[in-house]
Amino acid sequence: MNAQLGSYTLIAPTLAAAAWAVLVLIVEMFSSRRRSLAVAWLSVIGLGEVAWLACRRWQLTGVFGGALAIDGLTVFVAVLLCVLAAVAVFMAVDYLPETDVRGGEYYPMLMFAVVGALVMVSATDLIVMFLGLETMSMAVYVLAGIWKRDRRSNEAAFKYFLMGAFASGFMLYGIALLYAASGSTVIGKIAGSLASDAPPLAVVGVGLLLVGFGFKVAAVPFHLWTPDVYEGAPTSVTAFMATVVKAGAFSAIVRVVVLGLAPYLSLLTGILWVAAVATMSIGNFVALRQTSLKRMLAYSAIAHTGYLLVGLTPGTAAGAAAVLYYLVAYGAMNLGAFGVMMLVARRGNGAERIQDYAGLSRRSPALALTMTVFLLSLTGIPPLAGFVGKLYLFSAALEGGFVVLVVIAVLNSVVSAAYYLGVVRTMYFEDGDAVAAGTRPYLGVATAIALVATVWLGLAPSGVIEAATSAVGRIVLGS
Repeated sequence: MNAQLGSYTLIAPTLAAAAWAVLVLIVEMFSSRRRSLAVAWLSVIGLGEVAWLACRRWQLTGVFGGALAIDGLTVFVAVLLCVLAAVAVFMAVDYLPETDVRGGEYYPMLMFAVVGALVMVSATDLIVMFLGLETMSMAVYVLAGIWKRDRRSNEAAFKYFLMGAFASGFMLYGIALLYAASGSTVIGKIAGSLASDAPPLAVVGVGLLLVGFGFKVAAVPFHLWTPDVYEGAPTSVTAFMATVVKAGAFSAIVRVVVLGLAPYLSLLTGILWVAAVATMSIGNFVALRQTSLKRMLAYSAIAHTGYLLVGLTPGTAAGAAAVLYYLVAYGAMNLGAFGVMMLVARRGNGAERIQDYAGLSRRSPALALTMTVFLLSLTGIPPLAGFVGKLYLFSAALEGGFVVLVVIAVLNSVVSAAYYLGVVRTMYFEDGDAVAAGTRPYLGVATAIALVATVWLGLAPSGVIEAATSAVGRIVLGS
């Protein structure tokens, strides 16, 4: 009994997140639209408590028979998810009324998505990880279609659901094959069975697992849903998907693939190498032809998935730590870019076309400068967070001997400058009537937080880098 109570105490952050999600749902059910601000603040307070509880449980142990782990990776990612989700909540406060989104389930679904992500990143049992992934995915399916009166939002939710169902099927088949080959679904035990011999059944199982993860992180060739879903979903939901969902999925890949199975399956290196090259190349070159800023950022997200795969390819702790740092940097600059989109958007005009930003530098110079910082950071221009993140990723790949892969990644970064700087050119050198719409204090504060984080992570990255390195060095795979 004491052992069980101890296990529940160790997973207090996840339990607290679930309790807050239910509380937000109940309060939302009995609140009028005028009280939506109180529900938003309740969500932020809950996320703050979850992050605080996570920081207090920096241990190195498995609980519930090795199904969940309380380790450095769990704590680091839990705090990151809570911070990103809290910023996304603030962005939604001003954006949802402007777009007339009346879904009362918005904040509860966002909280339940965080609960699923927390379960996923702490799971050392593949079945438990799958349950966390599905909890997160189900909530995001609802969020993608929350704009019930908008046809594109309905289409986005339907496409995301269908593609997510395929991804879930692949993952389940992969888990089943790994269980058949090793007799366990715990990552550590699977890795132990592969240490002496890797049967073909296990290799196929790992391959199917990678397919499922590939769908979730939008890696080529499993990326086709991304542009349509990003464009159709409300922009606040798109920002959440591009940051929180991506961070959760990549953290699971770090635990399962890179630190769990890669040391025993050399073929994973080749698969990740090809996936990285294809993902960043296709993402960048297709983004060059976009006239919609939202679709451009969708293909940009695909390209950045490729950069993250560069860090994963060596299968080293240094590469995994680089990925964690880049998830922090990418979350800041991507949330900021979408925040500027929402600040420029007006009722009936979502500011989704690049041309909608023509003349922004003259009418809203501060906003134009803010967007420029985010775009330069996404490009990888020093001294911003994107530059340090890419430097960290590429250095890890170079240490692993992947010189050609790094050269391709650098060339892709040069290509990305063309479409990012194209938006800057439109803001500063083309005539138009772009202007921020009205006073949106919460959205403005959230965007400002993202701006400060983007600059700070570039100028003083050592603290986050040390935390990421420590997190990877303290990881449990189950036994």
